[in-house]
Amino acid sequence: RLCKECKRPVDIPKPSLLEMGFTEADLATAFTIYEPVGCDQCRDGYKGRLGVYEVMKVSPAIARIIMEEGNSILIADQARKEGYPDIRRSGLVKVMSGLTSLQEINRITSD
Repeated sequence: RLCKECKRPVDIPKPSLLEMGFTEADLATAFTIYEPVGCDQCRDGYKGRLGVYEVMKVSPAIARIIMEEGNSILIADQARKEGYPDIRRSGLVKVMSGLTSLQEINRITSD
C-alpha cells in the first residue's frame, strides 16, 4: 500500500499504459497513477499491505476442467472466457484507485 503522506503522481504516456494492460475504457476515466517516494512515516514509500487477488466462481465448465485433471492454463483460459479478471487486472484496478504503484504491480504480476 502506498504511503498516503508521500506518494506522488507520475505521468506515464498513453501508449505505455496500453502496453501494460490498461484499456482504452480505463484511460477514458479520470485516475491518477502514483509512485512511492519515502518519508519518515513509511518504508520506501509503502506503508502497510494490500492484497491482490484472482477470484472466480467454479462454474460447471471450470468444474469439468478440474474433474478431468486439467491444468491451470486451461482453468485460466476458461475463467477469462467467462469474464473473470486475472490477477494482473485486479492489480491495475488498485493502481487506478491510487492504492498501490504500477511498479509494485509489475513486480508481483510479471511472468
